[in-house]
Amino acid sequence: MKNIYYLFLLITPIFAACTGKASEENTNPKAIGNIVPVIPETLSKGLIAHGSLDRWRSFHTLSFELVTPTNTQLQLIDLDSRKLLITDSLYTLGYNGDQVWVSPDLEAFGESSARFYHNLYFYFFSIPYVLADPGIVYDDLGTQTIGDKEYNAIKISYSENIGDSPEDFYVAHFNLETGLMEVLLYTVTYYSKESHEKYNALVYDWQEVNGLQVTKSIKGYKYDSGKLGDLRYEAVFDQVMLSKDMQPDSLFSIPNNFEIDSLTTN
Repeated sequence: MKNIYYLFLLITPIFAACTGKASEENTNPKAIGNIVPVIPETLSKGLIAHGSLDRWRSFHTLSFELVTPTNTQLQLIDLDSRKLLITDSLYTLGYNGDQVWVSPDLEAFGESSARFYHNLYFYFFSIPYVLADPGIVYDDLGTQTIGDKEYNAIKISYSENIGDSPEDFYVAHFNLETGLMEVLLYTVTYYSKESHEKYNALVYDWQEVNGLQVTKSIKGYKYDSGKLGDLRYEAVFDQVMLSKDMQPDSLFSIPNNFEIDSLTTN
């Protein structure tokens, strides 16, 4: 059965909690409670290089075609609520802000977790902007080398109870000259719930949409001690659209024929 599920099994990536002056990028206006985390300078400059966090946050709807060697599917996301609708040839998957559902049933999706998958590519696509989300903890690592190239690196972790996998880590690597993010290291803890630092790597290519540098493609590699290993998978983001229009809640409502995929992974 041709399904993105096969690629999903190969990559087992992370499920996470998805131009201006530098001073405009140094705080997170969506902070939790009275705590306003300060965005590190490297990330602040990176956000400006990508077109600015303010510009990203001016849009309310994102859509793209996710193209893999075996499949193409359409994803549509409400950027304010992170509600989501994925249209695949074999199923429709949605997130209504609380529950992840699949129509006609979970069998159509495959044997893995639809909840794990639902915002996987939205999050990968939306980096570095989502690295300024609430509940993030930053650790500026200075310069790090991958292969024979140096980058400015920021480690990302999450406050307790943020998302389904608060134990996850990212390390974002920004080009020293352009400020664009080029390599992302990530861990996977959704199933084990155990924090670790065994990283995989994503290498990014960019395209300009509405004045923003957004993801054109990602290539997944094995990673060990500053070196990229074998290429494991590739995904392309085509027909990317950012809109200031808002989507009706009814678009993400659970249909009549559906199954819910809970957070439980056992």
